[in-house]
Amino acid sequence: MSSDSGWNQWLEDACLFWRPGDYNYQTPKHDPKKAIYTPEQEQERFKEEVENSEGFDIDFDSFRCVFNYHRAYLDANEFVDEPDTTGDLLVRLSKEALDGSNATYKTDFEFVSVVKANFHYSAGFMFLITFEVRDPYDGLIKPFQARVRHLKHTFTEHVFCRPKPNAGGIFFFEWNTMGLPRQISRKIPRNK
Repeated sequence: MSSDSGWNQWLEDACLFWRPGDYNYQTPKHDPKKAIYTPEQEQERFKEEVENSEGFDIDFDSFRCVFNYHRAYLDANEFVDEPDTTGDLLVRLSKEALDGSNATYKTDFEFVSVVKANFHYSAGFMFLITFEVRDPYDGLIKPFQARVRHLKHTFTEHVFCRPKPNAGGIFFFEWNTMGLPRQISRKIPRNK
């Protein structure tokens, strides 16, 4: 796990790369019923989605412009060698991040599945992974997030792993003598 003061903790600003009609523009996958805004409006909306979710929850179907954040396709293999898929890589990165978090905070959350992921370039790739865990205290499935910087065959840096903010639900911890959480309940407010 990394310290909270490094550059990799910073939120990457949203940046417009291409608008429809620009030289080298390639239309990203989008929903024509949702992608109804001007490039200027898309840029403002994209910036808001990145800032509001720290890059984890972006509705890419609403954008025809190309930005610096991208959707990761789980069944593709753009970050791995065949026969592996991007989904396989994200499962591995999520499990590693969760294992590190469990060791640090003396918890026993169990990995269930990757839900989705976004990425941007960051001296490698910064993956923003949303995944599900099983809470051993109550047996419920709960959403988690991990930010992991990775470059194939070079390095993997687990920046953080946490319960998804404002997701609702209760996470249980106890506080040990060193001040680390282990199993006391903490209500996470629901995002309304």
